[in-house]
Amino acid sequence: MTDADLVIIGNGMACHKLLADLVQQPNRPARILVFGAETKAAYNRVLLSSLLAGELADQAAELCASEWYQQHQIELVLGDAVVHLDKHNKQLISRSGLVVRYQQLVLALGAEATTPPYAKTALPGLCTFRNWSDLEQLRQVAAKGGKALVLGGGFLGLEAAEGLRKQGMQVSLLQRSGYLLNRQLDPAAATLLQQQLEHRGLTIFTHASVSTLLQRDQKFSGVLLTDGSQLEADVLVMALGIRPNIQLAQQAGLRTEQGICVDAQLRSSDPDIFALGECCQFGEHTFGLVAPIATQAQVLAAVVSGQHANYQLSDSSTQLKISGIQLSSCGDIPALLQQQDLQQFCYQDQQHHDYRRLWLDKERRLVGAVCVGDTSLSGFYAELINQQKAVSCSTELLFGPAQQAA
Repeated sequence: MTDADLVIIGNGMACHKLLADLVQQPNRPARILVFGAETKAAYNRVLLSSLLAGELADQAAELCASEWYQQHQIELVLGDAVVHLDKHNKQLISRSGLVVRYQQLVLALGAEATTPPYAKTALPGLCTFRNWSDLEQLRQVAAKGGKALVLGGGFLGLEAAEGLRKQGMQVSLLQRSGYLLNRQLDPAAATLLQQQLEHRGLTIFTHASVSTLLQRDQKFSGVLLTDGSQLEADVLVMALGIRPNIQLAQQAGLRTEQGICVDAQLRSSDPDIFALGECCQFGEHTFGLVAPIATQAQVLAAVVSGQHANYQLSDSSTQLKISGIQLSSCGDIPALLQQQDLQQFCYQDQQHHDYRRLWLDKERRLVGAVCVGDTSLSGFYAELINQQKAVSCSTELLFGPAQQAA
């Protein structure tokens, strides 16, 4: 049995940002203990695709040296997941049998890859792309060459597809909806993106849904689509999104919905247990982007150090980069595409592959923006959306603050 003032379960990017903010706090908890289920210390998950593509060395993804934890008197336990949480006795047990009592506890459990029903049974040739273990598996696959299918036209699917293509595989991507990145882009922007990716060598199928997995010699060999067509491949990478990891919280009796429910101090239904990052739910919102999670970490560092702080939602721009193609998105784009009473402004430079589309409501407030190519104005658009002030109903809004007259 060991005791700690603060225990953090999960050693991902959210945990590391929390620790980085905590060490700046003069009244931080004295003894901090961190559990990481992976054998590798915190790394930048955003860079996994660049590592897969061979564009960066592994060291580029490390968020800090192993000595950093020791320098700040933080005890790090890796490769040992917490399997039991007793909130009544403020005690937890790890897989290796380590028993820890805590004063405050942070659940930074992250999220897990969504797996379709037809792929629940383990089959050689099926992969996800979520962590370092997945990266190593895909590296081994890519080294053999051959054909790969990537299931999912979101950011992660596109990144996995491009990474495997750059390693020499023949890659086809299957997107169930009518266009890529359908949660972040409008159809015109997605078409521009698809054209550029196909020009680089990807094969992309939209309106494509898998009916059955095909096998040969008890290994994955391809897919049968719902339209009856078949595609052969040596590997299937499933990139269908994520779901918050809430099993431990459910076992402990904490309030959960999609994620672990928290208040503005990131506090769960137990006053001494907090949740942070992809595993938490604030109001109706769950989180998968770096910017809001970084803000949560800053708030939580203050709260567990005895200060008063509140987390507030804001509409930051989603910045994406796929094989050198810059994209940004602000606002609820799928919802905006369904509304008929919004003003819209659009700009496209086909020669430079630049595209912008803006949405204004009846009060002349900017409510959404999509950019492809030149994304230099994405921060400006996000600020306008958060300010909720009337802006000029002029195409000059498309060209930046210097042209903008409120």
